[in-house]
Amino acid sequence: MPTTGAFNYSNPRVIHWGAGSIAQLGAELQRLEATRIGVVTTRSLVESLGRLRVQPAATVVIGQHAPTAQVRAGTEKAKSAGVDCIVSFGGGSAIDAAKIISVQLADGDGRALPHVAIPTTLSVAELAAGAGFTNDQGDKAGMRDPRLMVEAVIYDAELTLATPMQLWLSTGIRALDHAVEGFLAPGEHPFNDVMALEGIRRLFDSLPRAKASPSDVGVRTENQLAAWFSFTLPGASAAGLSHVMGKQIGARHGIPHGVTSCLLLPHVMRYLAARMPGRMALLPSPDEVSELIASLGLPQHIAAYGIGEPEFRRAAAALTGSFGEEDLLSIYRGAF
Repeated sequence: MPTTGAFNYSNPRVIHWGAGSIAQLGAELQRLEATRIGVVTTRSLVESLGRLRVQPAATVVIGQHAPTAQVRAGTEKAKSAGVDCIVSFGGGSAIDAAKIISVQLADGDGRALPHVAIPTTLSVAELAAGAGFTNDQGDKAGMRDPRLMVEAVIYDAELTLATPMQLWLSTGIRALDHAVEGFLAPGEHPFNDVMALEGIRRLFDSLPRAKASPSDVGVRTENQLAAWFSFTLPGASAAGLSHVMGKQIGARHGIPHGVTSCLLLPHVMRYLAARMPGRMALLPSPDEVSELIASLGLPQHIAAYGIGEPEFRRAAAALTGSFGEEDLLSIYRGAF
């Protein structure tokens, strides 16, 4: 056992959770001395903005995978409106776009605009000092910057009831992917290990109950807490094999992040079992993960998205480094 180590807390400064916690948004904006709010959201949520109880100076609508052209246009719109704070309302694409906009509108001293995130999925983009987007060529790209960390998060399950159940559950598997890949990351990370194992336990317990009772706000709050617990080692989790393989096929072929985790996570776990059997023995088995995904009625086969060997080869070739191209191909083929 190691006798020394280091751990950097990377959560936002404030996390509010529980039904009705949107009531805390006003106090957070007051703390941040915000007077002109820019709201970044998705098309499906525009008509629900009244639930935030703020009057936006600008509203930016972002599509799936945060296309960079939309992010640029959103930055210009927010700048023209003179916003001094960003509120994101939606899933990972809206939150990542809001993070980028907040940095692009940094003041003369380089300080990003403060950002309060109100997530409506379980992908926990709000917990990372990084942001993904789709570049002009249609490929997934990303940036890391400590200024991307949001100031506060509000997990209000009442605001998630309009989220389609497949999206909710698939992003729950994304959270499971975070926990597994953080647990399997190189090095020693005892704090993360405890949180990841608890997050995994809670996700296995609560996701099936959410499917059975879609309008149960209490269960959805449990889902949100489990997702939060899954991501205390964000950099390592986001760099895990399932994540990077998923990014190669996600944006390019219109497959949501949560679904790429459903497609790939069990197969990545089977591959890693031979490399780190001791760590894998502490996790649910790949078969148990597959059974959970199946029980939730979520996608399990890449073939359903109309891609195959040529796309696998392109994706694997872009990732060769720590893993051989044939190993990566075998994982993609296993998920076919």
